[in-house]
Amino acid sequence: MLGVGLVPILVAVYTSLTSENLSEPVTRFVGLDNYRQTIFNGSFLHSLWVTLLIVGFGVLVQFPIGYVVAQCLNREPRGYRAIRTILLIPMLLTPVALAEAWLMIFNPSLGVARFLASPFVDNPDWLGSPTLAFVVLLFVNAWINVPFVMIMVLAGLASVQQELLEAAQVDGASGWMMTRYIVLPLLRPVLTVTLLVRVIADFQMFDLVYVLTGGGPGTVTTNLPYLAYRDTFVFYTTGAGASVAVAMAIVTVPLYFAFVRLTKV
Repeated sequence: MLGVGLVPILVAVYTSLTSENLSEPVTRFVGLDNYRQTIFNGSFLHSLWVTLLIVGFGVLVQFPIGYVVAQCLNREPRGYRAIRTILLIPMLLTPVALAEAWLMIFNPSLGVARFLASPFVDNPDWLGSPTLAFVVLLFVNAWINVPFVMIMVLAGLASVQQELLEAAQVDGASGWMMTRYIVLPLLRPVLTVTLLVRVIADFQMFDLVYVLTGGGPGTVTTNLPYLAYRDTFVFYTTGAGASVAVAMAIVTVPLYFAFVRLTKV
């Protein structure tokens, strides 16, 4: 645990306090200069805002859709096992491979999305427009992760006692009242853990940004993980990249403590 956990963290913290640059042979200790120059500037604040938007929209989109789909499948309609298996496929495949597939779908020249949108929009540049690129990123992220929310809610619904719902129905409770006063309170632990897992995952999302948009156009979709990658492996400023990574870890520490507390048996 020390070798794979603590030691890399200490190395990253030390690197963030140096002027390490892969294009320069001399490295010196600079203290908090990297944090002052990297974090307290427009790039970091913009990337933090982009990251928060990805997390916020992810929660607002993934949870309602995942919950509704789970409720529909919980009623066991005809073919629900096959439907559930098909819906789980995006969660089971590699995000990079899925992002490559969506990259071809949204290709401005030959992509399927261009032909589907042609009756409404004339040759949209899906990944070249700042607004469309962000929408595409959010859409693909939701498409991949809604099944996770769905399967978690399904697991929670399986533990809801049907006797409670039947008794409430006999007492004249409507479907909305049963959902609000019985189902949602019983699902609160599951929904809370699912929420924390999705928030942490979306906060750390790198693969979709790297493959789909490359942080662009411009810096519209440059979130914190991609900013750390860009500073380290594109600009070769390892010290600056490490400072971004350390700052991002500090921001997410409260989420990890909350996750440990809520999953504590």
